[in-house]
Order: sequence, then C-alpha cells, then structure tokens
Amino acid sequence: MLRPHALLLSAAILLGGCATQPAATTRTPAPKPGTAHTRHATLDWVGTYAGVLPCADCPGVREVITLNKDHAYEITTQYVDRGDQLFRRGNVFSWVDGNTIRLEGLGAGPTLYRVGANRLTQLGRDGKVITGPLAARFILKKIAKTRRKRG
Repeated sequence: MLRPHALLLSAAILLGGCATQPAATTRTPAPKPGTAHTRHATLDWVGTYAGVLPCADCPGVREVITLNKDHAYEITTQYVDRGDQLFRRGNVFSWVDGNTIRLEGLGAGPTLYRVGANRLTQLGRDGKVITGPLAARFILKKIAKTRRKRG
C-alpha cells in the first residue's frame, strides 16, 4: 500500500497540473529615453501666427502671436471695428505635451494652444479642441517670413 506522504505528494502534483495558468500578457515597449513629449522638436514652431478669432460683441479679435526659440512669446490683439488700439503682452510659454503649449502670465482668457504644421489652434479651457460652426476661426496661421532685398 502507498504511504500517506507519497499519496499526498501525488495528489499535489496532479492538482497542480490542473491549475489555471495566468493569461499571457502583452507588453508595450517603454518609450526610448528622451523621446517622450518631443513632437515639438520635429515641428517648425518658431515664428508668427495670425488670425481673427470670434468675439461675442464685435466682428472679431485680430490676434498675432509670435513664438521665439527661447520660449518667449508676444501677443498683439486688436478688436475689429473698435479703433486702432493694439494690446501687446508677452511672457514665456511651456510645453504641456508634445504639441500643446501654455502661454504663461495671461491670467484670465485662453492660454492653451495646439501647435501644428504652420498653425496654432486655440484650445478651450479644458484643453480640448473647440468644435462647432466657428471651430475654423480658432486657428491662427503661420505668416511666411519675408526676405528683404539687399540694395
């Protein structure tokens, strides 16, 4: 007859073989060091962008934003049909992610912009692209550099 230890050992081996195996997991490779949040490195984002943004009580707000390589920015704003007064302000901007910037020092008002190929898209306060019939008016287009002729 089998010894009690041998019987228990045989039972443990048999039951161990019936246990469910953990499901195979797929691993997503980790991003290479230094590549996270660097989409802006591939964009030609330095330059001046302009457009006429929607306005609640006027035909629009003419806005010009210049982004500099040192992460400084300048905004020039003019209300359409409200005279020639220009409002200028500037500070620095920071990259929130690979293609979104935050204009620092503005306080109230929109501060997030999505940087794309030759365009800046003003984002809502929630950081999402503004949708609806006026969505195209929240896009500022990059102004081509003009070269001066040498005389």
